[in-house]
Amino acid sequence: MSLAFTISFLYVVLFVSCKSNMVLCIELEEFFPEERYALMLIRDSLNSSVNLHGNWTGPPCIDNLSRWIGITCSNWHVVQIVLEGVNLSGYLPPTFLQNITLLSQLDFRNNALFGPLPSLKNLVFLKQVLLSFNHFSGSIPLEYVELTSLQVLELQENYLHGQIPPFDQPSLTSFNVSYNHLSGPIPQTSVLLRFPESSYGNNSDLCGDPLDKLCPIEPPAPSPAPFSAPPPFAMPPIPEVRPKNRYRAWTVAVIGAAAALILLSLIIVIAFLFRKRQTSGKEVRRNDSAGKIHLMHVNSTLHFINNLLQIAMLFV
Repeated sequence: MSLAFTISFLYVVLFVSCKSNMVLCIELEEFFPEERYALMLIRDSLNSSVNLHGNWTGPPCIDNLSRWIGITCSNWHVVQIVLEGVNLSGYLPPTFLQNITLLSQLDFRNNALFGPLPSLKNLVFLKQVLLSFNHFSGSIPLEYVELTSLQVLELQENYLHGQIPPFDQPSLTSFNVSYNHLSGPIPQTSVLLRFPESSYGNNSDLCGDPLDKLCPIEPPAPSPAPFSAPPPFAMPPIPEVRPKNRYRAWTVAVIGAAAALILLSLIIVIAFLFRKRQTSGKEVRRNDSAGKIHLMHVNSTLHFINNLLQIAMLFV
């Protein structure tokens, strides 16, 4: 009651001061407007069993005090957001925390929040992240590894998948990602290896120490095939050229045989004529003129034979 009375008294004093000094009132309500705006995103995006719309009004911080449910202040800055078990439901705005730069504790445990885990980028003073027992999905952001002051990370009892980032902050003393759908080997950092098996349990596809489940050995990547020179250019086979002289020889042989046959026939004819001349020699002597004619006939026959022989020699 004393704390509530003190806060109420301060508000009365500030209200009176605002009446007497308008400049002081404006400076008070807009001292860190970016932090107030970030909290308004939470109030307007989520449903809750507590009346955030009725409670989260005015400035969130008055020096080191706050009348807002779940908000802790230090030197007019928001340093803690603790809304555990107040039936928060809905999706967190993706980057609503980036303007609350001095935040040291974020506690949304035991609610019904959906969607990806919130971005915690550049929150270098953040020590405790308690998001267990919700309905968060997606992977654990790799940027969580960069939270240099992180001491407690509780993400159990969600629907997270993918691999565990390689947390290696020496400050990390409490870590739990059990009852999710995480997969792959647990990073073998010195920090993650000091947590018990219960911190990783009930993730059916997780393997490696400290779990009693060996990771499958992946086959080595196939080495690239050695370079092989292209086969030498194969010359097409040269088609066999059959000599045309073969046909010419047959032609000459046929012509020669025909010429010999003709010559033989002429010789037989001449022999027959000479035989006939011997048997009829008397008729030849009696008729000289007839003999001359017959001799001329023989000479013309011989001349014809000679011409045939010369023609035949042209084809040989």
